[in-house]
Amino acid sequence: MRVITSLSKDIYLKLVKKSADKTKLPHQKIVYLLSFPSTSSYVLKKLYEKFGNKLLICYTKDGLELAQQYKNKGCTIYNIDHFPTLLKNVVPIIVGSKVILCDNYYAFLAGVRLSSESVVVQLWHANGAIKSFGLSANYTKNVSSKDQKRYLDVYQKFTHYVVSSEKMSEVFANNYQQPIVSLPFGYLPTDYYFDDTWLATSKKKFDTQFLTKKKIALYVPTYREKYAKIPLDFSKISNTLGSEWLLFVKAHPHDKQLENELRKEKTIITDFKGMSLQELLPSVDCLITDYSSVPFEYSLANPNGKIIFFCYDLLEYQNSVGLEKDFTTWAPGRIVKNEKELLQEIQHSNYRKLDTFNQLWNEYVNGKAANQLVEWVNNKYEN
Repeated sequence: MRVITSLSKDIYLKLVKKSADKTKLPHQKIVYLLSFPSTSSYVLKKLYEKFGNKLLICYTKDGLELAQQYKNKGCTIYNIDHFPTLLKNVVPIIVGSKVILCDNYYAFLAGVRLSSESVVVQLWHANGAIKSFGLSANYTKNVSSKDQKRYLDVYQKFTHYVVSSEKMSEVFANNYQQPIVSLPFGYLPTDYYFDDTWLATSKKKFDTQFLTKKKIALYVPTYREKYAKIPLDFSKISNTLGSEWLLFVKAHPHDKQLENELRKEKTIITDFKGMSLQELLPSVDCLITDYSSVPFEYSLANPNGKIIFFCYDLLEYQNSVGLEKDFTTWAPGRIVKNEKELLQEIQHSNYRKLDTFNQLWNEYVNGKAANQLVEWVNNKYEN
């Protein structure tokens, strides 16, 4: 099966390369590769405000709904997942682009030869990292040398990285094994947390939707490739905390199995009334997570809040995926491994100041990330 998969990847990239080599026509479109709508919606809004129909979106299935919104506004969109469309439309567009913006890793880039004038900006979908990714992830270390070469071929296409800190620049350099040219604008969605009107509106919306005076605990587990039942009795936790706390649980957008399991739980809140995670965070008194990137935003959304890391599978996750080596040093909250410790930490632990954590991971964040990116892109077309 691995041989078949490897051959299919070879054929895939050969066809992409063949399409790329035939394409020579430059154009003035700004190309956006979309797979994380929760991250990219804000970025696309700002880009469209400045560039209008000059914006062209190439999307995966997860970005279809958001891409369709921009098609309705007059932007051109293409489906990356549809291979004929990829070869006929997406690859020629990429090859002729001066600016390409990415919110993730895109395998087809390995087969594309870009001009020396093209820039490929990695926006990513988080402003910090707890778990390893790229070539530092343990699962990547076990793949063939040919697969590792394919990964490197993609990483080498990225010319710039939008980052929130020098720390994140180091993370990219280590995980991608590449020299990094940083754009120190800050992770773009962090702009929200510097907008007093947006903060007030989000809090008011939360109060209107949920009508509670209790403290809010939000559990946001990271996505796991292999589904495993979370070792928590949500009914017990809710009953124990019930007089003081209301428990919200949000599955990762890609974890449909956990999402379906959570719907069966009657003592927790899983229906967020159309509110995004970013809109929820300013009203959350205690964030519970594990290896997710949510703490990096939460520390800005509620700098007086509390963070708990429920890492029931710490050693297993470390061995299968990998964690940033100094995670336990800078984690801005206690790491707990079972339900008893979690309950105790929610009820009795003191709040920790998040200033040091923000200085490390949100060093460049100032609420102007989107404007800085738009200005930078605009300068690329003026020069």
